[in-house]
Amino acid sequence: MLRVSIVLSCLLTGACSELGEFATDGETVYRGRVVGTDSPECDPGTSCSFIRRGFAVDTQIELELDPEVTNSGRITTTGEPCGPTLEGAVLQSIPALDHDQLGELDFPGEARLRNYMFVVRPTTGPLAGRDAMAVVSLIRGGGIEVRFIAGSSQNDCDPNDCAALASGMCDFFGVFRTRRERR
Repeated sequence: MLRVSIVLSCLLTGACSELGEFATDGETVYRGRVVGTDSPECDPGTSCSFIRRGFAVDTQIELELDPEVTNSGRITTTGEPCGPTLEGAVLQSIPALDHDQLGELDFPGEARLRNYMFVVRPTTGPLAGRDAMAVVSLIRGGGIEVRFIAGSSQNDCDPNDCAALASGMCDFFGVFRTRRERR
């Protein structure tokens, strides 16, 4: 029933074609840096960002996405001292959300056109074999915001401690504000 109402809403408002404008085409990606800088007053070897966990301050995300095609998205991170956390990790849709109010997730403000929740299971890097979650928000004006969550964010590892990251026990949380760029 929810799927029928979404289709009817798309037909009546024209919003579906608006969502399609966010699709990458193989020559473009959405790219952006993780939010949260380290303070100079931080103790060496710790992250002082109140929001960022696991990701180094210079981490960038590259997102490929077609909002109108299921499981079409992929995310890759770059700029990490111990190597990428994500390499072409697939954004897997969660079919049950089509029948649940959580599938209509919204944030305050008028900037977001649509929010999606995905499961991500990286095959390489410090999260290999672990389930993570990505919340992808299409933003009016053409940007995309990605929130990436793996674990509870209580096991905050230093992103420069390669041995800790390789243990597979570190939690990750990052907010990335992206813009479309050429590859």
